[in-house]
Amino acid sequence: MPKWVFVLFLFCCTTPVERVVPEQETVSEQRPPVASVPESYPTVGAEEVTVDVLDKPTLLALERETRPFGLPRLLQTAGVDEQAMYALLREEVDGITASVRRPLVVEHADALKWPAGNVGRKFDTRWLGSPDAFFSLAGVVNRMDRRDFQENAGCGEVRFIYRLAYKIRREEGEVGSRLPFTLNVVFTPKETENCAGLAQGWTALPEAGPERLQGLLDGPLRLEGLEFDRVEVNAQVVRFPSGLETEFAGQALYLLKVLQVRDGTIKEKKLENTPDVARLLADDALRADLVQWIDAHISEIDEGRYRIPDRFLATETLSYSTLGINRAANKPFSVVFSGEEQLKLPLPPKDTRFIASRSGLVERLDNGSCIGCHQAGSTAGFHLLGEDDPTLTGVTNRLAVVVSPHYLAERARRKNRVAAVASGQTPDRHRSHSLAPLQTKGQYGGIGVNQACTPPRHTADFRGAANWQCDASSGPVQCMVVADDPRSAVTFGQCVPETVTSRALKAGMTCRAGVVSSTGPSKNEPWNLHGYQDTVQLKQMYDLEEAKKFKVDTLNCRPTRIGVPLGRTYRRCTREERSLKQVMNADGTIQPEICAVVGGGKFDRCVEGDFHTCLSQIVGRGMVGACSETVPCREDAICQQLPWQLEGVPTDAGRKWANAGIGFCTPTYFLFQLRLDGHPTPRSVR
Repeated sequence: MPKWVFVLFLFCCTTPVERVVPEQETVSEQRPPVASVPESYPTVGAEEVTVDVLDKPTLLALERETRPFGLPRLLQTAGVDEQAMYALLREEVDGITASVRRPLVVEHADALKWPAGNVGRKFDTRWLGSPDAFFSLAGVVNRMDRRDFQENAGCGEVRFIYRLAYKIRREEGEVGSRLPFTLNVVFTPKETENCAGLAQGWTALPEAGPERLQGLLDGPLRLEGLEFDRVEVNAQVVRFPSGLETEFAGQALYLLKVLQVRDGTIKEKKLENTPDVARLLADDALRADLVQWIDAHISEIDEGRYRIPDRFLATETLSYSTLGINRAANKPFSVVFSGEEQLKLPLPPKDTRFIASRSGLVERLDNGSCIGCHQAGSTAGFHLLGEDDPTLTGVTNRLAVVVSPHYLAERARRKNRVAAVASGQTPDRHRSHSLAPLQTKGQYGGIGVNQACTPPRHTADFRGAANWQCDASSGPVQCMVVADDPRSAVTFGQCVPETVTSRALKAGMTCRAGVVSSTGPSKNEPWNLHGYQDTVQLKQMYDLEEAKKFKVDTLNCRPTRIGVPLGRTYRRCTREERSLKQVMNADGTIQPEICAVVGGGKFDRCVEGDFHTCLSQIVGRGMVGACSETVPCREDAICQQLPWQLEGVPTDAGRKWANAGIGFCTPTYFLFQLRLDGHPTPRSVR
């Protein structure tokens, strides 16, 4: 079987094992206490600092033939054989899918041999190299903060992130979409001494126009000043529809891989901070050596700026959704240090900033692994999806928010880091957990409904600033673990209304909760290869109707079998709500509910074939959660753009809110650009 590898992108047992969290382990008595440090990032004039290039006009300009940043040209510059890379990736995907112990198909015709097409789908590797397909530049990311992890004390990284897409000409017109497959081409600045000068190149960029583009090409993106390092891959390779996974509401398996070029040959690279679980479970001496290393570097781990030696690391990993935040399949250190093994880890000292117990230490390590960050705080397993090309995506396949909640929360830290380096100041090097909430970064207060929080049973595992608690200002809420996996060292909760009568209970919220039963680690293959065999048992949290009988003044709990993870509270729109006139409040905040477009039976029929011929006919409306960059959706949901172009949606009001960045929360895989199935058949490889 081929091997699969990954590094941090942008940025289990056969019987259940109870968590081992003795009361006395929460604080070590070996070191004297020091004053607590608030988890905040002091501003050093960073508001206007450029750390990313995300606007579509600039990205398209960078990709023009006269520019060096179209993917084929950039790979050629980097010395990467593009076709050899695609051949390797096709082999990797085929190796994974051949090992899955369930039926998998590619073609629509083959899927329809099962009732309603309910069969596992695998990524169609013919897209790689097809004349219909191409990789589009989704963003350029300045990761100067990555200098913390560079052995040669360099000046960080510059990342060029591409998403696979296609355009196909038909008699009725051109159709296209992006796909859940990204490549991250990583360069490092050749300059390693004058990092302040490089940082000033980003801080001095013009705000817009041709001058900004030229400033990038002459400064931070001047290829003569950059050296190729690696290509990172993040790809959805298997998806099981909700008709098969009725309680999970569907599952997807992601391949995470990194490639480097050595002596002209493409080779794999160890995964950053991601353990070789199978080898560590089988080798007591190696596991004990890792414990010693952790003990010697616990301060760096607490700060989130550690680098585990290669001898402990894996060269393969996979990641799973849905309910990915808490599943043991995405928590490798929870598997390595389960049960009594956790007690062999060191107790955190009193002067730590984040971790306060052994369980908290394991969670910090889990989150710092590739798969931990891939699921926690991400959007469908991605942190940067990029702006849509209006000529490519149609009107029902567009994003309102093109980056993940973790990305938005991290942006302030990265801006401050660049500004500090540019001005010669000492930066704050602490890195938050990827679930750290956006609204409260630097001043942790209340967290909105639907957002991740620290449940009561885990508040002793983290220091005060890292215990994210719920905001009850809109009504009685609680931090409830809605998807509990007992094999995970720490399971996070979600802020949910306490009762069905709470004024905080609105459309679009979680209404089912339960327990995940994880599959044991595999032997002689990736340890979580068969994590898709996990199961979950859910029960409704409130006394709500589940049948399709909708009213304007009563919420229903829509079931998971229709593709909504953890269910979704839902109701009909009033006439006033259908007009979309009152989406924003007088103080500039957005209302929690919005009358958006919903799927239903018509959407189900679209799934059975090529979605391009179907989705424009969907005009069903209903009340769901509203969202924006400052109001993120809950786990396994994404902020979709209002399709104001459709008949049945008020054009002027819909366009107004879409232009303002206000969208609606929808299950991730309701957008076809985030699922590998439902697309046309690509033409043969060139």
